[in-house]
Amino acid sequence: MADHTDDPLALSRQFSVALHSRAIDACTDLDELKQVAKTLLEAWQLQASFSAAYGARLLELEPR
Repeated sequence: MADHTDDPLALSRQFSVALHSRAIDACTDLDELKQVAKTLLEAWQLQASFSAAYGARLLELEPR
């Protein structure tokens, strides 16, 4: 397995981040940026919830 300590994101994910970062930088509509931020916040929390549940399942613990 490759060591990813210096580069935690795969190249394809880095590309996606760069692409979307440029789109955010180019956006001048404050309401659109707010909606994007809210969507990302929800996705982040959903991912955190899935990660916690998956980790708990692997460790045979009850998720919080």
